[in-house]
Amino acid sequence: MRFRPFAASGTVVSAVSLALTDAGGRRRPADWTALVYRALENGVNCFEVQGVDPAIAEGLAEALRAVDRRLVFIAWRLGRKLGPNGGPVRDFSAEALALAAQSALARTGLDYLDLVMLDDPRGDELSTSAMATLKALRASGGTRMLGVAGEGEAMDFYISSRHFDVLAIPYNLISGWRDRHRLKAAVERDMPVIGYGYYPRAFHQQQQQQAAQPAPRSGFWGGRARVDPLAGAGTYAFLDRTEGWTAERICLAYALTEPAIATVQIVADQLDAIDALAMTADRDLPPGVAAQIEMARFGGKAEDQDPRRRA
Repeated sequence: MRFRPFAASGTVVSAVSLALTDAGGRRRPADWTALVYRALENGVNCFEVQGVDPAIAEGLAEALRAVDRRLVFIAWRLGRKLGPNGGPVRDFSAEALALAAQSALARTGLDYLDLVMLDDPRGDELSTSAMATLKALRASGGTRMLGVAGEGEAMDFYISSRHFDVLAIPYNLISGWRDRHRLKAAVERDMPVIGYGYYPRAFHQQQQQQAAQPAPRSGFWGGRARVDPLAGAGTYAFLDRTEGWTAERICLAYALTEPAIATVQIVADQLDAIDALAMTADRDLPPGVAAQIEMARFGGKAEDQDPRRRA
């Protein structure tokens, strides 16, 4: 695993970090402990709790008992809580943020969090009192840094406000000018950047559709159907045709080439997936793939790819 400085904070984090989210369904604390252990074994030292299921905190706490606290970076996503019906609801009130931070420390037994991250707040969701509560938490040592994550219209304001120390934004090979501009703005303000969404959902869905399609039919005389060697040129077809690589690992490796990003978050619910993605941090993109990415981003026929994929 490669490690990178977390801007001027003096902290070093793994190039690949693990997001702990309950989007994939409920799990036992032991399941979360196993995921964290496997990530640690692969050199991952940066974790962010994004789910609201108490089992995540319990599982993380158990895993961290065997680790020197100074060697791990723990972030916590705030702005959601369990609603009356048991599902997550948005709440950026001062009271809710303070309670969530206190609960995180109590459930994990940690003396402090390295980072408290707000989950994509809109411009009208974060009050002056809520911001004061967050700054008080930082001043008291409950957290070392404050961050904001998201891709909404309010992100530009939050970056320029200088209220936050850290920025988390989506970054991938189809990121457009807006995400790249925000990345540059954060660097100019000495804000460490966490990248997520490295594997565009459109690519993931396309890969699933291709896997479900039948194999090409044989030719008239029984031989294999003729394959056009230039088929897919200028598109992202190469993602599924690069030997020794999967589309997801290529996308992750590309995100890791951005020097302004301190760490790229992965979401994995299988131990072998953590192994494969963590190993990608030690690999360089295959020869020629970088050029194919640029050709796909700026070239190709309009009908060959979704306009949303164009940078």
